[in-house]
Amino acid sequence: MLFRSLLYYLLFLLNLLVFCITFLPLFVMPRSIGLKVLSIWAKLSQKLLFYSCKIDFEVIGRDKIPNQKILIASKHQSAWETINFIHILNETPIMIFKKELLFIPLFGLYALKFGNIAINRKVGTYAIKDMIKKAKKTLRNNRPILIFPEGTRQGILSESSYKRGILALYKNLNIPCVPVALNSGKYWPRNTLKKVPGKITVEFLDPIPPGMADDQFMEILKDQIDTASKKLL
Repeated sequence: MLFRSLLYYLLFLLNLLVFCITFLPLFVMPRSIGLKVLSIWAKLSQKLLFYSCKIDFEVIGRDKIPNQKILIASKHQSAWETINFIHILNETPIMIFKKELLFIPLFGLYALKFGNIAINRKVGTYAIKDMIKKAKKTLRNNRPILIFPEGTRQGILSESSYKRGILALYKNLNIPCVPVALNSGKYWPRNTLKKVPGKITVEFLDPIPPGMADDQFMEILKDQIDTASKKLL
């Protein structure tokens, strides 16, 4: 499978390079057009993964997603979900990601063009305030805001630790939060090139309504995501 994995990375990089260069005109075109093109790119990336590494996916609980502005809090086990959330949701999500990714040539510019929110985690409390300020500006549209509460990818057997950024968004945006469980790390393990054939499952869980106390929200969120993710393994 190492050969197939290397083949996928080669095809993925070529796909990304072609996209970034071919669609440079998107910078002067409406964002709505760019989001449609981005969704096509993400779908193609998944097809490349399937044909090269035999990794498919399924989505459970899509009917639980409210038809309104929402906050999505997802388990984070691999790079797979950062790509595929782009096309498995009805609306392309606004992703919260670390500022360092902006320095990737072309990718960083596209990330900002598509309305994502970059945070500088080195500046502590200011980063949270800046994130909230930018997130509030997106309340006028129905694109969901996607955050990975663990902050970075975790191993499938790692003890989870949820950062306070998700709580800050939940308290200040006053919109439902949809927890998401997944098992992508079983087939796309972190810190290794090798991929494992199989089917990744993404499960949308029961929405958490706004207005809960801090501790209650964090406890429910962590319990729902961790319990469901362990079952998927």
